[in-house]
This record gives sequence, C-alpha cells and structure tokens, in this order.
Amino acid sequence: MYSFLVRLGVSILFVLFIFVWYIVPDSFFVQYSEASDQYVLEKKKVDEKSINKERNVTEANEDVVKKKVKMRQSVPFIVQAPHAQWDDPRYQDACEEASMVMAKSWTEGKSYISRNDAEKEIEELFEYEKDFFGDVVDISISDTARFFEDHYGYNVDVKENISMEDLYDILAQQSIIIAPTNGKWLENPHFKNGGPERHMLVIVGFDKKNEEFITNDPGTRVGRGYKYKDSILYNAIRDYYTGNKKDIKGTSKAIMIIKK
Repeated sequence: MYSFLVRLGVSILFVLFIFVWYIVPDSFFVQYSEASDQYVLEKKKVDEKSINKERNVTEANEDVVKKKVKMRQSVPFIVQAPHAQWDDPRYQDACEEASMVMAKSWTEGKSYISRNDAEKEIEELFEYEKDFFGDVVDISISDTARFFEDHYGYNVDVKENISMEDLYDILAQQSIIIAPTNGKWLENPHFKNGGPERHMLVIVGFDKKNEEFITNDPGTRVGRGYKYKDSILYNAIRDYYTGNKKDIKGTSKAIMIIKK
C-alpha cells in the first residue's frame, strides 16, 4: 500500500510539472529574461570601461615613451675601415656599407661584430654593389634603402623633409636611423681634414636633457655611442647623389628608418 502511494505521488508531481511547463504562459519568464539581458548589458558596459581604461593606459605609456629624456638602442659598432686600411679608396668611402652592416646586425639581435666579420661583410657589399649600382663610391639614402631591402630582404622606410622632433619621435619608438650628412658640418675633431662632404652614420639614441643625439659613427674608431649636439647633427643631415662625388644641390633632409 505504501509503495502504491509513493508511485501515485510521483505520478501526480510529474503531471503537475507537465501542466506548468506547457500551460503557464511564456510571459511568466519575461522578468528573468529581462534581468539576464540587463546583466549582459551591465557586463558589457563594465568590459567597455576596462577596455577604454587599458587603451588610455597604453596611450599614456606611448606619451611617456615619447617624452623620455634618454634612450639608446644596443647597436653593434664597426669602423668603416675595420683594420685601419684607410689608404684603400674603397674603405675611405665605406660609411654607407658600414652603416648598413650595423643596422642589419641590430635587427638580428647581435651585440658585437668582430673586425674580421666586419671586413668580410663590407667586402661582400662591395661585390654586390657592382651589379646593383655599377662603379660608384657614394650611395644616396633612397638607393641605400633599396639596396638594403634587396640584399638583406628587410623592409625599411625613407622619410623626407624631417624635423628635429621627427628624429626624437622615431628614436623614442625604439627604431634606429641611418642618416646621410655633410661630414664637415658635424664638427667632429676625429675626422681627417675636417671630415668628408658625403658621410653616413647610424643614429641609435638621444639624450634630450643634454640636447644630444647618440650615434654609431663609422668614420672614426671612437665612433661607438658618439654624441653630437642635436642642432649640429640635424643641420648636417643632407642627402647626396649616388655616383662618384657628384655635385650636391640643396639640403634634402631625408633619412632611413629601421625597425625590429
């Protein structure tokens, strides 16, 4: 008798469940659905606030980076005449090749280049340039970029009509710069005869407090981390033509930007 009552009770509960499920209108559940939608909406608002907060923090960090007083990339240094072979005309004008070797090595994460390796890489560039440019001793910044991309398979940017603040901003973004200059305007006491009229170097950082750009200048054996007053270096930036000591017209301020 007891088991019969249990089975009867379970049957009644099952029938009531079916009745409620099918008979009670859907409007009975609307309040729950609206509450769920409201929860989703509120959660979305919270998520958007978090995203906006993170975005603001990122933008603030970028501003902080741009306003850094001092920044320098670890770029390996080489002299354009690694074994002091300054009597060799090729090495007298190898500032472009040396600058490219330093920049390429930086993109590969290298911190050091031996003299032998530096000479080997510069010699390889000499040979490759013969097919690329012919018999030339000077290479413009646009041709340097084209040659860099073709030889190393690494994309770079050329920026023209740059300002001094452009240089600071580019370096603050943890890029490095290859710049063509009038070496005589650099006022470097280590240059022979006041320096070459066509000279290329790598700008690796800055010290804004002291108004200096930090360079790897391949034209001197003391060129590692060599500091130039920002106004002096900026004024010295001047592109020149690809060829053999072609006359320079104007003061085109163009640079090559290398990013990792």
